[in-house]
Amino acid sequence: MGHAFRENDRMNELQRTVAVVFNRKGKKMLSEREFINALFFELKWSDPTGTGRIEAKEAQRIMEAAIRKGLLEIVEGYVKPTFDHKSVEVPLNYKPTKDLLKELGDPGAPPSSVEALKTGKVAPVKTEVQPVFSVIIDDIAAKSGWNKREVVSRINRVMENLSIDAEVAALLIGRDAGVDAGKYLLEVKEEVLRK
Repeated sequence: MGHAFRENDRMNELQRTVAVVFNRKGKKMLSEREFINALFFELKWSDPTGTGRIEAKEAQRIMEAAIRKGLLEIVEGYVKPTFDHKSVEVPLNYKPTKDLLKELGDPGAPPSSVEALKTGKVAPVKTEVQPVFSVIIDDIAAKSGWNKREVVSRINRVMENLSIDAEVAALLIGRDAGVDAGKYLLEVKEEVLRK
């Protein structure tokens, strides 16, 4: 009985996490990249010490788990919730806990979409190349000597001060750090236009 409660609690946290992403984006469907970026950047998912920040690959695992549990479905390359996300009660400053990641299991496990394919419920999740944002962060960290948390913190400040997209803020920070921003321009433009 206790195990069933914990399973249900995990499902609730996963559902709240999905709901908060869609509620904040104000859209019915998001591209996989938009969903991952919203988790990775916009939820500012971290504990007070900053050590709880998730990685892009963990955001991908959360999306795949939500698909596997039937909370998200894939429609023409976009993910959309299978439930009324606006009716889910989410505390005002809700942030998912790092424990959710532990509950999702081994990141080295086979892609969850394999199970979904067997059941025939959803289309395969395309294994996406690292989001451009994540690549830019790595590049900035390598050029500047800052750790990734510091890079993301600087990007967040620029985003808030200038009211611009995360990818654009990353290009500005990258340029100042000596990164060749030109090589990312086309991909960032496509990403921003998809939002």
